[in-house]
Amino acid sequence: MKPFASAFPERHAMLTRFIGRQSFRLDLPDADFYIRLPLMEDFESWRSCRLRNTDHLQPFEPTWSATAHSRTSFRNHVRRAQNELLIDRGASLFLIEKDGGEVIGGINLRNIRRSSAQMGTLGYWMSSEYGGAGRMKRAVGRLVQFGFEDYNLHRIEAACVPENKASAAILLGNGFEEEGFAKAYLRINGSWRDHRLFAILRPDDMPMQDVSTFRF
Repeated sequence: MKPFASAFPERHAMLTRFIGRQSFRLDLPDADFYIRLPLMEDFESWRSCRLRNTDHLQPFEPTWSATAHSRTSFRNHVRRAQNELLIDRGASLFLIEKDGGEVIGGINLRNIRRSSAQMGTLGYWMSSEYGGAGRMKRAVGRLVQFGFEDYNLHRIEAACVPENKASAAILLGNGFEEEGFAKAYLRINGSWRDHRLFAILRPDDMPMQDVSTFRF
């Protein structure tokens, strides 16, 4: 079975160089943050940000384990993020403040399905201190662009619990359409929660690379 990366050898070589130098990043014009792969040097900043925002984040995420914010768990996350990006299976990234280099949020495009699907699932979280200023809306727009242009996706999906109106507004503001409602869709904060379902399709004027001959 041929890996997807072999279909695009030049891009695969580029990502290998970037990840080897630990410098893969996505920039946004005139933004006070950028998006990049997590590094081990981010551990203290990430841990502090997450714990400081427990009340803000935990209601919308799976229950955190006792070791969720340990150095070992973070190291595993860093390795997984680098490996997934290298083989086009996911992009788990941090939002980094330009001035201080602090972690202010996270965004990911994972659950990549190839062959006849060519789709992925979007997720994100943001520190409360940096929310409400349009940063995550811009980050989502940038990762959607990456998903279509670099991951050659046809469709990107996302979901949120009904009361998370801020998240829904971010998706709708980036061109996602609300497609439905799923009962007991994901186990969030200890309970099976209903979710609103959203998706965005690749623009008609953006041709796809032909991967129909590859099996995954």
